[in-house]
Amino acid sequence: MKYMNSFNCYIKLFFAAALSLLSVNGYADQQPIKLGMSIALSGPAQEIGKQLRDGALLHFETINQQGGIVGRAIDLQIRDDGYEPNRTVLNTRQFIYEKKVDALFGYMGTPTTAAIRPLLEHSKTPLLMPFTGADFLHKAANYRVFNLRASYQDEANEHVTYLINEKKNHQIALLIQADEFGITVEKSLTIALAKKSLKPSTIARFRRNTNDVHKAYEQIRNSNATAVIMIGTYDPLATFVKLADDVEEKLEFTSVSFVSSKELFARVNSKHPIMVTEVVPNPLLCQAMLCKTFRRMVKLKPHLKVDHILFEGYLNALVFTRAAAQCKESYSVQCLLDKLPWVLEHDRDLKMLFKLSKQQKKLPVYRSYSP
Repeated sequence: MKYMNSFNCYIKLFFAAALSLLSVNGYADQQPIKLGMSIALSGPAQEIGKQLRDGALLHFETINQQGGIVGRAIDLQIRDDGYEPNRTVLNTRQFIYEKKVDALFGYMGTPTTAAIRPLLEHSKTPLLMPFTGADFLHKAANYRVFNLRASYQDEANEHVTYLINEKKNHQIALLIQADEFGITVEKSLTIALAKKSLKPSTIARFRRNTNDVHKAYEQIRNSNATAVIMIGTYDPLATFVKLADDVEEKLEFTSVSFVSSKELFARVNSKHPIMVTEVVPNPLLCQAMLCKTFRRMVKLKPHLKVDHILFEGYLNALVFTRAAAQCKESYSVQCLLDKLPWVLEHDRDLKMLFKLSKQQKKLPVYRSYSP
């Protein structure tokens, strides 16, 4: 018995030393990587938020089932902000100061993201893959951000090319959501039109999270516009298109990626095609390996349907995990920030998806058309 007790003591000491060594090298007692995501899960823009959430979870849940990133699970904490900036600020305060998240992830919208800039500057908490192409996120600032989408200026240039060069419109009206989102895209569109020596024929506005576009419609109808670039979410823009169709107004329509082309097209049966700019390839038609993997994973989830925004949410999560995996046992927020652009530049699957080369490093803009 005495020898058995001694043997047991040696065994306990051995395992204690082994666990200590593993802990020092970062493989034991791993803390999860905590991400905070503030999006609209209620209100008139909720379908956009749900698609972003479901896309990210589609990838993160698979990674966690496989053991996480070097043993660290990804803890995606999600809060609803209803696409209202004041709620986004409250959510962000909780994420940063109470939950102590490593980064903010996949935030939805320009007005909501603009509202948290002071918190980003004060805390230095990174903002990763925001669902907005706002210029202030693409320029040097006192906060840390990583974008995985083209800017609104890039999208604006595509709208002008389509409407002027291809469709031969020269009287173009702007329907603008009256907030930071609308102001940002309006500025980008004005710059793009100015390059063609043009100005908007009129600029009509409506209030965020409402379908009150009737006055804006009358203003545009009384102008000499032959095309309308619409900036907003799917419900008010669908209402506007229906108003034009009811009186057989001969207008061409376009919108930017934030609208969710799937949700907009599902709500209208327009007599004229609608073009929507996109920041990811069409996941239904794309033949890149990541598109095939995405479609296969969605097929296993009966409640999900292949969609551009769902795909963007999935890619946001995938790029994050591939960057974090590069850091291995030396994971840190700074390492992650260093590896995110590195992955976009060197990951073969992503380069094939976006058709990026040494000459073409800028993320492309794509198009969707209503049926």
